[in-house]
Amino acid sequence: MDKYYRLLDSTPVYVAALVLYLSRKWRYIEKHWKKDWVITAKSRMRSFWETKYRDTPVAPSPLTTRAPPPTNTKTPNAFFKWLDDDDDKAIEDEYDRYCALPQVPRIKHRYEWWLEPTQQKRFPNLSRMALDILSIPAMSADPERLFSGAKITISDRRNRLRITTIQALECLKSWLKLIEILEEEIEDEDDGINTGEGTGDTNQEVEG
Repeated sequence: MDKYYRLLDSTPVYVAALVLYLSRKWRYIEKHWKKDWVITAKSRMRSFWETKYRDTPVAPSPLTTRAPPPTNTKTPNAFFKWLDDDDDKAIEDEYDRYCALPQVPRIKHRYEWWLEPTQQKRFPNLSRMALDILSIPAMSADPERLFSGAKITISDRRNRLRITTIQALECLKSWLKLIEILEEEIEDEDDGINTGEGTGDTNQEVEG
């Protein structure tokens, strides 16, 4: 097991996935890993953030872009000035600000929090890093299944398809399957509501 476990040291991606997962973060690693492992992991994570993402320019997102506030020519109010003095702003580095936040349990999807406009504005570079890392499949079964499906698409009569065309076809096939799965889940939820499952009011009609 140690032989394969040491392979995690070849890339900081696994550590980054734990740290950028809201219900884990460094508190989880510090609790379950050996002390010398934690020191090495923190160093590698810091280097990964600083060399790959921290200083990369990020285009403003249309979700977070808004008109600038009107210029205030009045004397600044001491109360509003106090509100603007946020302790979070004192930490300039996005990664350090994120690490200072507490864990957030019970998040169904790991990337939901990072897609919020508030977090996109607060952590522009770190949110891009989180979405890059957390979108990596935990297993290679789905990519391998798509690769096998491409063999069916590229038949003898379609041997001159371009790479971009094959990619588009495989994406569409994958998305259609996801839509079918989501529709089935919605139908199951609707059936559960109509039959009163989980409420104790089986077949009970609700009158307007």
